[in-house]
Amino acid sequence: MTATGSDARAALLGQFEDAWRDGAPVFGCCRRSVATAVERVDLVELVAAGPTERVHLLREPLEVAQPGHLASHRCCANHLADLAFDAPDLITDRVHSG
Repeated sequence: MTATGSDARAALLGQFEDAWRDGAPVFGCCRRSVATAVERVDLVELVAAGPTERVHLLREPLEVAQPGHLASHRCCANHLADLAFDAPDLITDRVHSG
């Protein structure tokens, strides 16, 4: 997946380019949080993990970079949780179409 890692990351980040995702507003803090998580997560590990573990894998880098942010920004926490469930399909679709 290393050759397509940047494509896979672009697919995940691209989900947050619009003002709304899945009926929820995407604020600047959400885009920054998602970018921090996506840039620091191991994509192979993310795709191979179960849903709950994916949530933790995406949250951990943000907690390290900005301790307590997710506790005070429910919007960011919810987007990371949603992305955790969608990530395998988004990455797999991008790798196969890429």
